[in-house]
Amino acid sequence: MDTIRELFYGNIHPYEREIKKGSELDELNKLIIRHDAALKATLNEHEAEALEKLKDALTEQSSLCECEGFINGFRLGVRMMAETLYEG
Repeated sequence: MDTIRELFYGNIHPYEREIKKGSELDELNKLIIRHDAALKATLNEHEAEALEKLKDALTEQSSLCECEGFINGFRLGVRMMAETLYEG
């Protein structure tokens, strides 16, 4: 099957990626989890709820930024391909 068909049927998920154990991203995630747990332990219920809302908003912001980056990168790649194919 071609890539466009695979994308249409939901078999390609450009936003998903595997995090390799021991990678820089894996270590950063562990650090975030550790700090998050330590901070939650010091908060009351109201403060913990505010922290969760903040984290949800940051996750949404990050997702939107990633989507925009993907779109911009894809468009740039298509422009480069078109320029290469139709040059001269």
